Amino acid sequence: MTTRFELGRIGGVPIFVDMLLVLILILFSHRYFTSGDTQLMSAGILIIIGILASILLHEVGHMLAARIWKVGTDEIEIGGLGGVARFSSSLPRSVLAQTVVFLAGPFANLLLWQGFSALTTEAWALGKPMLGIALATLASINFWLLVFNLLPSYPLDGGRTLDAWLHPVLGPIWSVRIVAGLGLAVTALVVWMALPTNFWLLFVAFALFQSNWAALDSVGGFGGRR
Repeated sequence: MTTRFELGRIGGVPIFVDMLLVLILILFSHRYFTSGDTQLMSAGILIIIGILASILLHEVGHMLAARIWKVGTDEIEIGGLGGVARFSSSLPRSVLAQTVVFLAGPFANLLLWQGFSALTTEAWALGKPMLGIALATLASINFWLLVFNLLPSYPLDGGRTLDAWLHPVLGPIWSVRIVAGLGLAVTALVVWMALPTNFWLLFVAFALFQSNWAALDSVGGFGGRR
């Protein structure tokens, strides 16, 4: 049973949406659609479209940056834990190449954050408060997407960028140990922020824990030799 559907294609690359994201968006925006207020419903639709576009453009940033080094993208998937651009081949080992590709996604969120912030100011100036609230929400979401993706943890862009910089200096084992160790600390922070009732953040923390623990185990933990 498939849990995703194809949304379309960008530059020949298929875009898939996981049903988990659809569920999260419904839970996130249900208050807009159950209010009975047409303006709130319109704001909810704008927010949902904006979130999908923000996650998608993050991954398109990775895709376009990878093309600089002739690395293609087989598909892009956006889901409840964010998105992923699956490349058709490995990225070059160059620190510059990996840094540019990994940070291209957060850079897209930086631009979107600034863009939505500017549009928010314009909406308020035009006397459209409901539109301003929706745009401010999207600006805030892109700010937190930017911050979250820059955290030093697998599989986030910040963690992969840090790994790319540590690898040539400390070697593949210690670079993984350091990033995975920081990733477990990030996991603990996310759990602390999530308790007691933010189940989505707890789900994010569980995914981070799995990724970093698996990376650490692959190099024999902190004390093992590989």
